[in-house]
Amino acid sequence: MGPQLKGAHSRKRKLATRVEEINFDDTARHDFLTGFRKRKQQRIKHAQEVAEEKAREAKRQERRRMREERAADFERALEEHKKQLRKLNEENESGDDAENSSSDAEEDEWDGIEEPPAIDYEAEYIDEDKYTTVTVEEMDPSNQSNFRTNDDGSDERPTERPEPSGEDAKLKEQPKKKKQTDDKLKKKKKKFRYETKEERKVTRMKQRMSNHRKAQARREK
Repeated sequence: MGPQLKGAHSRKRKLATRVEEINFDDTARHDFLTGFRKRKQQRIKHAQEVAEEKAREAKRQERRRMREERAADFERALEEHKKQLRKLNEENESGDDAENSSSDAEEDEWDGIEEPPAIDYEAEYIDEDKYTTVTVEEMDPSNQSNFRTNDDGSDERPTERPEPSGEDAKLKEQPKKKKQTDDKLKKKKKKFRYETKEERKVTRMKQRMSNHRKAQARREK
């Protein structure tokens, strides 16, 4: 038995590989001995990165949940709004029938007589050396009372005078007749005629020239 065991152990020793040489790396040994703080900082940094990634993932989950809640709230508000619109439409349809019947009755009512447009214009009249502008305006009903009071005051009867004697009457009739003849001559003037813009300019220039000559003559005196 002894020799057999001895032969087995000898075969195992032959199969095992022998290390020819062991070399120590001084830089690696120095890094290992002096790198405890560095490795600790790396572990802390790695832990912080993992924590930040988890926080970002939690924020993403929270935002996703808030979006889903907002979408659900929007859907509920939209459904509620649609219900309110349907309800209002039903009420409007029921109210339109009553309004149509009342509006038909109102259309048959008479609104009264429409007032005519206001009268308001100006006209110009030129006769020889006279220049007149006539303005026509609409009468205000509120001012009619003032015109009536003025007319009533002007219609007062004059005081009676004693009748003159025969000679005095003859003397007074002569100037009256003379005045009547003068008035008739004045009335026999030319009729008014509308002039064009060019004619009005010419007449105005003539008036200015005559006024200028008169003023110059007065200065020379």
